[in-house]
Amino acid sequence: MTWLRQAAAVFLKDWRTELRTRFALHAILLFAVTTLLTVSLALGPLGAASSERGAVLPAVLWIILLFAAAVGLPRSFVNEEETHTAVALRLSATPSALFAGKLAYGCTLLATLEIVVTPLFLAVVQLPVAAPWRLAAALALGGLGLATASTLLAALVAQAQGRGVLFPVLAFPVLLPLLLLAVELTRSAVTAVAAPGIAGQLAVYDAALLVAGLMLFPLVWNP
Repeated sequence: MTWLRQAAAVFLKDWRTELRTRFALHAILLFAVTTLLTVSLALGPLGAASSERGAVLPAVLWIILLFAAAVGLPRSFVNEEETHTAVALRLSATPSALFAGKLAYGCTLLATLEIVVTPLFLAVVQLPVAAPWRLAAALALGGLGLATASTLLAALVAQAQGRGVLFPVLAFPVLLPLLLLAVELTRSAVTAVAAPGIAGQLAVYDAALLVAGLMLFPLVWNP
């Protein structure tokens, strides 16, 4: 129960801070909406060929989600370093509870992004979804993996110089397999073409990221 209270306290603290400043929410939503409108205008002529739309647009959706998340998710740990509250966190919560609280915050923030951006994206580009449950699975599993990797990497780069450059460099090799699987599952949802085993592979990759995060976070957080 003490571990759960610590994780819940970290989660609530991050959301209180976010609702006070609204930095991450404004950053990710404005970035996502601006990118979405740019993409919809640039890809307007793509319209007629449904096969091309089904192949290209799922990848575009995940690119938007990836870069929007990269703008907002690392902010949680950066804020701890800038406000000098990282030491207090190290003293008040165990590393695993801190990781769980930060991860829960990242998941809910990313879920908010997906809930707002995905319907808007589908409406703007007029992309029908043949299998909605596959799209929901892709967003849930892809979002969990993206939040897990971002939480661990944000803790690592927040303590380094040039963190704005380090995060995308470190995130690329970790998130590339995740994004490829998420795009494939999203494409399956749009085209109704079966993609056997993709959801399972995505779940296994999420589990591997979660285990790696729990194992590595104490070393990253208490170097």
